[in-house]
Amino acid sequence: MRRILLLVCSVCLPTVLTWAQPRPQALQWLYFAEVKPRGWLLQQMQHDLQDGFVGHLDELVPDLIVKDDIYGKHRLTKEVKRKDVGAIGSGEWDVQYLWWNSETQSNWRDGMVRHALLTDNTAYLQKARTEVNRLLATQDKDGYLGVYAPDLRYRFTGENGELWAQTTLFRMLLGYYEATREPRVLKAIERAVAVTMRAYPLRKATPFKAEKPFAGLAHGLAFTDVLDRLYQLTGRAEYLEYAAWLYQDYCEHPPMEEDIAWQNLLNPMYAFKGHGVHTYEHLRSLLTAYYAGQGKAAVALQAPLAAYEQKLQATLSPSGGPIGDEWIVKRTANASTTGYEYCSIHELLDSYSQLLQKTGDLQYADRMEWLLYNAGQGARHPQEPSIAYLKTDNSFSMTGPLTPSASDPQTRFKYSPAHQDAAVCCVPNAGRLYPYFVKAMWMRNNQGLLCTLYGPNVLETQVRNTKLKIEQATRYPFDFTSQFTITIQQPTALELAFRKPRWASGVKVVAKGAKVQQLADRVILTKTWRTGDKVQLRFTTTPKMQQDGQGDTYFSLGPLVMALPFTTEPKPGKAFPVPGFRDVYYPKATNTNWKITPATAASLRVQTAPVAAGGTPWSSTPTVTAMLQNEGSQQEEKVTLVPMGGTILRRVTFSK
Repeated sequence: MRRILLLVCSVCLPTVLTWAQPRPQALQWLYFAEVKPRGWLLQQMQHDLQDGFVGHLDELVPDLIVKDDIYGKHRLTKEVKRKDVGAIGSGEWDVQYLWWNSETQSNWRDGMVRHALLTDNTAYLQKARTEVNRLLATQDKDGYLGVYAPDLRYRFTGENGELWAQTTLFRMLLGYYEATREPRVLKAIERAVAVTMRAYPLRKATPFKAEKPFAGLAHGLAFTDVLDRLYQLTGRAEYLEYAAWLYQDYCEHPPMEEDIAWQNLLNPMYAFKGHGVHTYEHLRSLLTAYYAGQGKAAVALQAPLAAYEQKLQATLSPSGGPIGDEWIVKRTANASTTGYEYCSIHELLDSYSQLLQKTGDLQYADRMEWLLYNAGQGARHPQEPSIAYLKTDNSFSMTGPLTPSASDPQTRFKYSPAHQDAAVCCVPNAGRLYPYFVKAMWMRNNQGLLCTLYGPNVLETQVRNTKLKIEQATRYPFDFTSQFTITIQQPTALELAFRKPRWASGVKVVAKGAKVQQLADRVILTKTWRTGDKVQLRFTTTPKMQQDGQGDTYFSLGPLVMALPFTTEPKPGKAFPVPGFRDVYYPKATNTNWKITPATAASLRVQTAPVAAGGTPWSSTPTVTAMLQNEGSQQEEKVTLVPMGGTILRRVTFSK
């Protein structure tokens, strides 16, 4: 009976997806750059821009970014058969990736431009303006912005990167527009999107129907990111309708990346198997389609959306990192044997942010913090300007393959500022991770403002025609106390709400003169706010022992997953033409086997550390001491666990 029901659903679903009035969304985005980092967040982002891969990737791989004017004079035509895209391949396998430099370039620019806007770096703000002006100058008279010449444009029978190249470019331009409010930028984006909507007419074209479709075509579904944000900026519902139709067409003609197809989501026997980054970014397309309309359309997509979340849970490691090394292949997350790609970390975090904004469910804010502060930070090198393309929670070596004895030609388990021997995709996405997190730290609701994520930041916006500034002073997630200072143009009655993290056992609120309402997931403060008013939040918690999907134990303190660190002597790899940038490898650590004992739970103690002058933010963190059994000596020993975000080699999970 269940199989028959699923078959009926998969057949009838396309016929009911007609959209009218969009579904109401719970929260509203602020304009990008109305929230900016402060404290350690600003320090780290400034370093990534001035001294790290975010600001220097164009110098590290100039052939891919500088020399290939893929949106301008080097647009792709039928005559182009080969191109250096920084990846291994040959023949047909190589040709299908000719669009790839558009992803490398635009995702890098997206991260670089947003870093410049958030850190107010004068030199990089000028670089951002130059890049935006140069790219806008490539726009054709009809409005087209993209990587294809007229002989190929919208005329594909197979693999292509048309929608994907536009998506990555337009996302960067949207961020720049929101921060600067320059009408010319929004106008250019809308003109370009109109060209695409005419080329693929609503319900009359099949943009995802192709021979030998692969990564570029599948990535193209993320064009819904652009359409969703344009709807929110302009109020034009046709953008949402077009986004929902793109999702519908994708499901009817799924490329090889088919995890998001509703017929698969509705099948309880189907487990995610695709390339992780597609699976996690496509969640936003399904979500946008769900919110594009009400009535039958929303009802039809409600079950696939719920099914997606159920299937997702099997892919998540203790750090929140989702399987993506690089395909999921129906596996269940294992802290030692399933890795996650840095691209997948970013795409899942962005999808969580969209779920948070649209549903208003603050569990997604908890998930964002957990993913960023653990998997996201833990796949960065703590001292050098490089990242791991692939990483596991339990990380015993970083030499290329997952294990040093592996015979496969894997190169991705290492630290690099480019990873050009594999693909220059993860480093650009690593540059996008923190800006996309910062933009979601505050959101609007119908009553006022909601602090969704914690970390040092400053909010400057308008509420009820009044300028408002709120500064959050904190060392979160290393300390669980935050103080918010209000500066407001004139006294204004307003509701300010603050998320209660799920890990917190309690919260102490100090807000003089405010009416305090404690809900299960938030604290709501109401008063007439004046300049100088302050709010202090102090969350309470203790170290926790939690169980992962394999039945092993891991430790957490607040939003931080704790790890037992190991050290080995680093082995330098490729040196880049920019001083200070290199590939680096770490041989297999020894003495990595430790277990939980009956005494472990009672032995947990938190140790705080003073802030070290001149160190990185992750070098002055709280630690947890615990009694564990050394499998080598068979003796119980007292060990010190540190946040996994500051480690290279480590053990996160422990068996009994």
